Amino acid sequence: MVILPDRRKSARNPSLDDALIRFDDLSLCCTVRDITEDGAAVWADQHSELPEQFTLIIPPSKTWLCNVVWRKGGWVGVKFHTE
Repeated sequence: MVILPDRRKSARNPSLDDALIRFDDLSLCCTVRDITEDGAAVWADQHSELPEQFTLIIPPSKTWLCNVVWRKGGWVGVKFHTE
């Protein structure tokens, strides 16, 4: 068995936050399972409808513009967009 090194720049924090994905005029419910300073792993039932860039909102006050970096089943890995 090969163990790959963790390439994350910051520590992963387990999460079970309910969140919203927004793009165009749509909002989809999702669950954030892991989150770092740079990105997150998100479970979204309608993952196939997600564009490559969207807004992730964790109520009441966390909002990020995200870029999709990987997809696997209902999982989507995102990187938070920094300007």
